[in-house]
Amino acid sequence: MSAPVLLYCVGATKAGTSWFYRVLHDHPDCALPPVKEAHYWDTFDEADRRHYASVFYREAARLLDRAEGETGERRALFEHRAADLRALLRVIEGERHDDSAYLRWLTARGEGKLLVADMTPAYSLQPVEILRRMAALVPVTRFVYLVRDPLSRLWSHVRMIAQRRPGPAEELGLRANAILRRILEGGREPHVVMRGDYPAAHARLSEAVPAGGLRVEYCERLFTEEGQRDMAHFLGIGYHPAASSRRVHEGTQVAMRDDLAVRAVRFLKGHYDWAARTLGPLPQAWQDNLALASRNGA
Repeated sequence: MSAPVLLYCVGATKAGTSWFYRVLHDHPDCALPPVKEAHYWDTFDEADRRHYASVFYREAARLLDRAEGETGERRALFEHRAADLRALLRVIEGERHDDSAYLRWLTARGEGKLLVADMTPAYSLQPVEILRRMAALVPVTRFVYLVRDPLSRLWSHVRMIAQRRPGPAEELGLRANAILRRILEGGREPHVVMRGDYPAAHARLSEAVPAGGLRVEYCERLFTEEGQRDMAHFLGIGYHPAASSRRVHEGTQVAMRDDLAVRAVRFLKGHYDWAARTLGPLPQAWQDNLALASRNGA
């Protein structure tokens, strides 16, 4: 049997990649590691390497702590995940004269499968030379870049940041709206904007990935049977129905101020225009937000 296809799901942040990971993780044709985001290709810088190594060490320790309180299959599950993280840590911290150790880790469970995957949204920020190196690692690679309604994606990202910052839970909405206002007024939190810069990411990926190897997809369409069938065809796997209602890492729902929503759509207008030019008709959720902005004078 030929080697499995290697998929990189490279974003965008808060655009359905965790949901897509669960879909592929449960797919009989696929072999995905317990670790969704490997962060191999964005840890060549020593500071980044130390940061993610620290994150993985803490997570491995947390999994082993959880295993202590379990028995049977659940204990084995937590221990297996911790062992996989420790194996990834050896790759992250090891020598990188080539990428063979990473490939062995990623494909360790791939025998007899059609696809293996590393689903790290931050990879969309990598320079063209790294993306080309990723594309050349195995004979057949596929890149998927999911895009979500720009306003919804931005607000989801902002809420995630607000939840991680100190303060009473009942003030989450105030914190989130304050963060959004600072982004729109003063260019604060630039990483939030970069993680959702669809045109820039698409330009890098288009330059680096060979023809036929890149699919940019509306995440809203991926929730439909038609979108799932098209994605399965692109990846070379069978169609396996996925629960579109199952949300992953959705976060606490808080209301965005109407005036900030209008300003945010204006701020993101170039992304809506790019999608219409590049991907075709906008999904209804995208159109609805544009219409809302128009009714309010945007």
